[in-house]
Amino acid sequence: MIPRGISVKKLNNFLEDLRKQGLWAERHSYSIRIMYNGKFVASLHLYPGFNEAVLRLYGDVEVNNMVQEVVYKTVSRYLPDFKLKIQVISL
Repeated sequence: MIPRGISVKKLNNFLEDLRKQGLWAERHSYSIRIMYNGKFVASLHLYPGFNEAVLRLYGDVEVNNMVQEVVYKTVSRYLPDFKLKIQVISL
């Protein structure tokens, strides 16, 4: 079995959906950097061969909770087969 990638159109729609929900997102391949109020607060790393997404949160508790909720809904909508893992990074 050969792992399948995620189409560029789907990834771009994913980013646009995050932006409509108040987060700024930009991507490089399968890594997405997420900003809120002018600060990087999270990164999302997609692993299509494993149907896994890892969300790394760098903000305070309130921002982390909001970002996690938005990303969870967006991943569920665009990548329903993916399992979302959460990592909170203390800076």
